[in-house]
Amino acid sequence: MSRRPLTILLLFLGLAPAVPAAETARQILDRRKALDDGAQHWDDRHQRMKLTITDKRGGLRVRELEVYDRRYPADESKTMVFFLSPAEVKGTGFLSFTHKGRPADQWLYLPELQRVRQITANTRNESFMGTDLSYHDLDLLGEMISWTEADAASSLRGEETVDGTAAHVVEFKPKREDVGYQKVVLWIGKEDLVPRKVEFWEADKDPKKRLWESDVHSVGAIPIAGHLKVETPVTGTHTEIEVADVQFNQKLDDDLFTQRYLERGSQ
Repeated sequence: MSRRPLTILLLFLGLAPAVPAAETARQILDRRKALDDGAQHWDDRHQRMKLTITDKRGGLRVRELEVYDRRYPADESKTMVFFLSPAEVKGTGFLSFTHKGRPADQWLYLPELQRVRQITANTRNESFMGTDLSYHDLDLLGEMISWTEADAASSLRGEETVDGTAAHVVEFKPKREDVGYQKVVLWIGKEDLVPRKVEFWEADKDPKKRLWESDVHSVGAIPIAGHLKVETPVTGTHTEIEVADVQFNQKLDDDLFTQRYLERGSQ
């Protein structure tokens, strides 16, 4: 039997173009990180937020606040929050130093007590000013995109559509005890790599919390979400966040992110 057909077949297979390997979760996250460090990088940010908190009976509470952020090398950042209204929370301040690979340092200023309270390991899971987010959740949302495989093992669960946007579904299995959740699931837009949904899980039955990001638009070259919704299924509560007046790279003074400034409130 002639070996020519077999030889031709082997040559064909050898010259055939290789099928590209499917992208991994880590590669997708690294592309997102590259945008943060490159084309979409910012040094500081100033924005206003309106929080509408809905309790399990349907009652509403509204909070208006001002937020300042500043980024530093090695994926560290500082955030200062001042509450503007209503009157009972006006002047309340919140300061957070987000670190890579360990919990943030956080402080809350209560004007009625005229003192700064540090958020400790025992109070990190308390609600942030009555919202569906805890102080711990704020920390995780600030650092999650920068997690490495040493922080949380990542895997790709496939693709899904979130509010009409095709998204990669990435599952994190935290390796650090301080993360506190059994797993975190992230839906990140295929085209723009903007997070669209996050679930925090403590058990396999239902997520403890869900967060949606919508009204995605750009401020300059930087995409932002103009609306966020956080819900706690077990309590039937949710918090909606409207983001406005976003400004980047305003050369915010480092003195703004200090406990001394925290005590000044919004004045």
